[in-house]
Amino acid sequence: MTKEERISVPPLWDDLSLREKLEANPYSLTQDELARLYSYDRLAAKLEGFLKDALVQKALSNSLKYKL
Repeated sequence: MTKEERISVPPLWDDLSLREKLEANPYSLTQDELARLYSYDRLAAKLEGFLKDALVQKALSNSLKYKL
């Protein structure tokens, strides 16, 4: 696994441990760990956007279906 793959496809449980480490001692994080946290945050933002888009599409289809 390359360095880029480790940053872009991080395991979920690692996010929790890094968040705890960030809370306890933020200056102990390495550059790679900071990059992973940044990647987690970007991924979470994208997923939230996709979820909102899906909910809007479902609401629109329901409003057209039932002519609300």
